[in-house]
Amino acid sequence: MFCKIKSSCLIGIDGFVVDVEVDITKGLPILNIIGLPDTSIKEAKERVKSAIINSGYDFLNSRIVINLSPADIRKEGPYFDLAMAVGMLNSLYESNEEYMSETLFLGELALDGKLKKVRGVLPIIINAKSNNIKRVFLPYQNLKEASYIDGVELYPVENLRQVIDFLVGNTEIERYVKEGNLIKKEEYRLDFSDIKGNYFVKRAMEIAAAGNHNMLMIGPPGSGKTMIAKRINTILPDMTEEEMIEVSKIYSAAGLIDEDIGIITRRPFRQIHHTATKTALIGGGRDAKPGEVVLSHRGVLFLDEMLEFDRRTLETLRQPIEDKYINISRVKINQTYPCNSLVISAMNPCHCGYFSDDTRECKCTSNEVNRYLNRASGPLLDRFDLFVEVNPINFEEFQSNHKEETSSDVKKRVEKARKIQSERYEDEGIYTNNDINTKKIEIYCYLDEECKDFVKTVFTKYKFSSRSYHKLLKTSRTIADLEGEDIKVSHIAEALSFRKAYYNYWG
Repeated sequence: MFCKIKSSCLIGIDGFVVDVEVDITKGLPILNIIGLPDTSIKEAKERVKSAIINSGYDFLNSRIVINLSPADIRKEGPYFDLAMAVGMLNSLYESNEEYMSETLFLGELALDGKLKKVRGVLPIIINAKSNNIKRVFLPYQNLKEASYIDGVELYPVENLRQVIDFLVGNTEIERYVKEGNLIKKEEYRLDFSDIKGNYFVKRAMEIAAAGNHNMLMIGPPGSGKTMIAKRINTILPDMTEEEMIEVSKIYSAAGLIDEDIGIITRRPFRQIHHTATKTALIGGGRDAKPGEVVLSHRGVLFLDEMLEFDRRTLETLRQPIEDKYINISRVKINQTYPCNSLVISAMNPCHCGYFSDDTRECKCTSNEVNRYLNRASGPLLDRFDLFVEVNPINFEEFQSNHKEETSSDVKKRVEKARKIQSERYEDEGIYTNNDINTKKIEIYCYLDEECKDFVKTVFTKYKFSSRSYHKLLKTSRTIADLEGEDIKVSHIAEALSFRKAYYNYWG
């Protein structure tokens, strides 16, 4: 007896449809699983056998061979348990070849036959849809996550017996039908109005959010760098439904989605401790898992105490920050992940933290300060568009009754600027000013003669690299968008003011 059941697994952050071919013949009773299975799949023979027996069915005393096709791609995870069991019990129900070719079975079996949730259901459903799969049987706990994809019938099940009874025709499984838009917006508990003073820094944050410009904050301990960084999400535009699915796909593959919500509705904010390893930051390992850089896609990657990171770890960020994607190559796997993030970093100006602080005396020598600052290489610093000093506020500012702008006030201006960019780059496939291709800068960052003369003077005085020059123009473009105008000298001058801290510390 031979049958073919469709299932799926993950490769990186993408789903991959696999044919589970079950061949049952006379011979010595043995169960073999072939087709490059990993250990968790090889162990499935015991899980599936116990699940079948404990569900009230007889386990065939025959020679059983299960092939996972295509056989040249390594499969990992417990995704195929349900498909294997359905294939082994094929004699109990009338198998319709056309029906089975359009049906996918997914889930891990417990020893008592119950179906357990698996990670990565969202990318699996997306891939199944593109492969003309019409219906998916999946664990009930994964239903919320899978329900955000249109065009695929979902049959949530709790155990193996429920699936077999449905295929035999003894019972019905209520097919899930999506009703309208399920996505609910969540409110932030933090607000921009919590930040007292530091108007220059808040202006930089607004520009960073409007154009997706990377930003570096420099200041002594307790000046509010982390507090400010944690509130940037509150002024970023809400994610589109397309972006939510894109981000949720990554989190689903990493097993980080809340099963009660089923989708990521907020832009990610990933705060990384400086003891993080290169693999944790970039990703990798035996199965090339996505790291923090990828998990911050379409959101914020916050590097607190940036100069406390291992220098080699920091340098690995140069390529993903610039290219907006990362390629992880291992012996048997090669994966490309998106990582279009807004990078916000914070650092102390020296080891003790009080260099150039007016309120506390710095205990570091000039050589120690230079050594500390040189932990960040020139090429890495070149990846940042905005450099700002954050100073502690005094008592009068802290007690001031001045009404600070709320996140919603700033967010309206950011969204207006983003809308201008969206319309401008509609045919370019890019989202923000920071994504402008080098070849397109002269077109989208057009300068009149007065602006050209000013930029020429600045370029010569500060000895800009080509990357610094382009970043100055992109930042100027964003400032102009916030004003709803073409680029003027005042916009370039303001963009230049956000590089002053760089020249103060690194010359």
